[in-house]
Parts: sequence; structure tokens; C-alpha cells
Amino acid sequence: MSLIPVKPAAKIVHIVEAFGAGTLSMVSAMANAQAKDGHSITIIHSIREETPDNWRALFVDAIRFIQLPMVRAINPAADWRAGRALYHWLRELKPDVVHMHSSKAGALGRIVSLFIRGRSAPKWFFSPHGLSFLQRAEGRLKNTIFLTVEKILSEISCTFIACSPSEGAEICRHLSNNVVVVNNAVDLAAIPAASGNQDIVRIGTVGRVTLARNPELFAEIAGQLTQPGVEFLWTGGGDAHSEKTLAKAGVRLTGWTDRSQALQHLASLDIYIQTSRWEGLPVAVIEAMAAGLPVLATNVVGNKDLVIDGENGYLCENSADFVKYLNILIEDRLSRQKLGAQAKTFAEQHYSLDKMMASLYRAYGLS
Repeated sequence: MSLIPVKPAAKIVHIVEAFGAGTLSMVSAMANAQAKDGHSITIIHSIREETPDNWRALFVDAIRFIQLPMVRAINPAADWRAGRALYHWLRELKPDVVHMHSSKAGALGRIVSLFIRGRSAPKWFFSPHGLSFLQRAEGRLKNTIFLTVEKILSEISCTFIACSPSEGAEICRHLSNNVVVVNNAVDLAAIPAASGNQDIVRIGTVGRVTLARNPELFAEIAGQLTQPGVEFLWTGGGDAHSEKTLAKAGVRLTGWTDRSQALQHLASLDIYIQTSRWEGLPVAVIEAMAAGLPVLATNVVGNKDLVIDGENGYLCENSADFVKYLNILIEDRLSRQKLGAQAKTFAEQHYSLDKMMASLYRAYGLS
């Protein structure tokens, strides 16, 4: 990746509790690029169940790490301890920029920011990476609580960084007009090309088997397409009950894999499907497009920024939509290739790391 001209080196602190999956991918991409551009980078983070064992290998050596236990759920005692420790670390580090990632880090960081003000205070930024109150499967009551908490916190001075235009629109609608869109991106050169299979059509996804990814819908789709010559693959692992549901529907699961293995599994597909209940801007979909795969995805925030009907894939409202479009693509290899080629071009034009970092530096005021 080419270096982006920026102002003199800054001290940048990233705070992240959701240290796994797409959030980890984006934090590592941002932090690595910033370190290579000469900035002083510190990451204050927790360890989650889904944090890979080799997470340190995802970052360049120049980055400093501070492990700070933060819990996902609301826990007054644990949150008080984490907030107090965060305050002391930020006082010691004296950063120019503080960038918070995902809900818990965003909440703790914004509260702590109330006590770190003045001329020498840092600039504060918050990336939700998927808005908590849009998580339909959590239920209306929980989402109302999440939205109420976010509305209260949005009164604290901070710039939201949305990872997609549709997430930015939701932030403006519900929380604040102080929002900048910085699209998620991937290292396009690191994505192996999907060459296509000759005797089968392999349909799959990459990611944790979890509520957000709606494995039940994936299993329902697979259960309706059990004809010879069609395979379904889920690269990843997670919730044991959902894994059983997928296996019962004939889906092959790889279990946990490292990133290089996951990308090889991605390249073995012919069609990529994303059955998410909610998203920010899914890194896995960008990677699938960069590999040259047509994408079928649920019509939710984030997915709808990437998938253009009939151009690089199809947006789907339910299992019937997925089955309808999959049947078309299973039967028509040329259509798969055409949509996949257009998806690759789309990813290259809009979702390179250079574009993401240029937008991020402008948001920080460092360009």
C-alpha cells in the first residue's frame, strides 16, 4: 500500500472491546497503515472468545498494546473499573486522537472523555461497526434500550465515523449529524482469485457462526437446494446449536481457521451468500467481491451499500429470494462469471485501503 502524505506524526489511540471478526480486521488495517505512516499507535483492547490466538501477528511490530478487561454486557462494577483504568491510561499517553470501536468501547470512551477536556485534549472519534439498536434479533425492548443509551451518549461531543453510507444515514437519523463516512476496505492484493469449479457449484460464506450472521437462514437455503453438484460451505465456527442446524441441512463447516486458510476457502467458492440479520459494512463481502465472486445478501444496512441488483449480485428479503437467484446462477456459469467480474471491479474502485486511509486522515484532520 502506498503511503499517504499526512501532517507530522500524531499519537493515536484505538480503544476496542470487540477484538475479533470484522472489527479486528478494520482496527488492524487502520493501525498498521498509521504506524507505517510514522504515527505513534497504541491499542487498548480486551480479549474476546472470538479473538484469534495469533492476533498479535496481524499487527506490525511498532504498535503498542495495552490489555484492558472490558465486558460486552452492561456491568456497573466491571464498567467502573474499566472506565477508571481507561482514564488513567489516556492521561498517561496524552494522545492527539482517540478512536473508539464498537458499542462498549464507544460508551466507556465517551464517558471518560468528559473528564479529559481542555486545550490539550485529544480529538474523539467513534466507529460503531454496526449499530446496536438495529440488531433486530435482539428484540424490540432491548433495541429500545440500546437506542436510548446511544441517544444519551450522543450528547457527548464526539465525531461518529460510519463504515458505510447506510450506517451514516442511520446515525444522522437517530443520533447525530456529526458523522463522517469512512468506508471499510481490504488489502485487495492479499485476496486470492476464485477460479471457479468445473463439476460442482460451491456456495458459501466466511465468518463466525453467530446470531448476527443468521445461520438458521443459511441452513434453510441449503436445505432447499440439495441437488447433486451443489455444495454449501461455511468457513468458520461458533455457536454449537447453530452448527448442528447447519450440519443437519448438509452444510460443511470448516471450524476455526486462520486468515490465510479462510481466504483459500473463499477462493474455492463459486457464489458467496451473506445471510446477516444486521451489518455495518461487511468485510467478508468486500473480500468475496475482490475474489471475483457474485454475492447474494440480505437487504440490510451495509449489505445494501455493496450489492447492486443484477450488477454484482442480488439483494434478498427472504429464503425464497435466495433460492430463486441461486437457481439462476447455478444453471448459468456465464452469469456467475459476469457478476463476479463486475463485483471485483466494484471492490477495486471503491474499497481499497488507500481510499479508506485517505478518508480517515481527513476525518482526523491529519491530511
